[in-house]
Amino acid sequence: MQGQRLLQGSAHRPAAKPQQQPRQPRRRPAAAPRAAAGSSAAPAAAAAAPVAPPPPAIMGVVEGLFQWKPLFNMAAKKARSMIVQRGEAIGIDWAGAMAKRRAHDWDAELKGVVNYAVTYPDYYTKAFHAYEQGNLCWDSALEVTLAAQSVHAGVMDPANKAFRRDGDAALRGAYGERTRQLMAAQGFDPASVRSAVDLGCATGLSSLALLEAFPGAAVTGVDLSPYFLAVGRYEQREREADTGRPEALSFVHAPAEATGLPAASCDLVSMCLVAHELPQSATRAILREAYRLLKPGGVMAIMEMNPASPAFQRIFSNPFAFAAFKSTEPHLTEYVTLDLAAAYTDAGFNAPQQLENTPRHRTVVARKPQAA
Repeated sequence: MQGQRLLQGSAHRPAAKPQQQPRQPRRRPAAAPRAAAGSSAAPAAAAAAPVAPPPPAIMGVVEGLFQWKPLFNMAAKKARSMIVQRGEAIGIDWAGAMAKRRAHDWDAELKGVVNYAVTYPDYYTKAFHAYEQGNLCWDSALEVTLAAQSVHAGVMDPANKAFRRDGDAALRGAYGERTRQLMAAQGFDPASVRSAVDLGCATGLSSLALLEAFPGAAVTGVDLSPYFLAVGRYEQREREADTGRPEALSFVHAPAEATGLPAASCDLVSMCLVAHELPQSATRAILREAYRLLKPGGVMAIMEMNPASPAFQRIFSNPFAFAAFKSTEPHLTEYVTLDLAAAYTDAGFNAPQQLENTPRHRTVVARKPQAA
């Protein structure tokens, strides 16, 4: 079986609508990290070179252990518990926020975004991020913003010990800044971006970062989970009601490998924190689709974990840390062994360049040739 289709309806039972929550004003994300302490200059772009994978013995042991489902479930449950605990430590009322969200009539929201003709690839229908139904359930969609704030609380600190609630916003803001720097270095004026596609947009956190970084652009967010899109569209309506202004953001329910959007129709395609969630074949297919979507000379930008960073190298060398990480990221091994630069050029792009946007994340950018 090559894939599955979403069944009509939902298992979620709507209840009374939640009480009105105070809305927080939007803030521009924090600037990207500087080249060095006391320096305002951006670091020089580097070629996106492959890195050494984790030792084969470690990968083999971990892969073997996680074939035993009880161990996988136990590790995933523990990892999720740690995420919730960290979130509460930085001031998130996790239980309260989820109770209010679950009270909304999400089935009605789902009907507004779902495309029942979408076929789901097999890799997307497996347990993922400690959710038995992966991204195809309400819990994963309702918790994603809370989880992002928790998981990314320490990303701007090299030691990952100084936690801040705006760490996720800082991460995404730094991605926007680094993307603009790399675009300019490759001869593309960031101010000229008028249309952007955000592949794997989830509820739109990455799409909002694109609107901040490229204020003259209209952004189309594409995701394979109608649950994420339903939450994203609801949150967009809340923001628009708060500001009194419509956002130049639309959502499409489709696979990133085959969006159905017009060819040569956009200036920028972005994929933020998605590649590590994919088998290599899917990442390569997405790069080919991005190439199709871009106008000649357009830009493909990816923000991801940096396997070459000291932080991740420490994880890769420790079988227990690697096992804990992999418990919520089943395709992690495929990501860290992917030659991303080669995947770009195999899809037709010019050779990519990259910059760090946190001590453990990288921004990788390449252009579609002008003559394409």
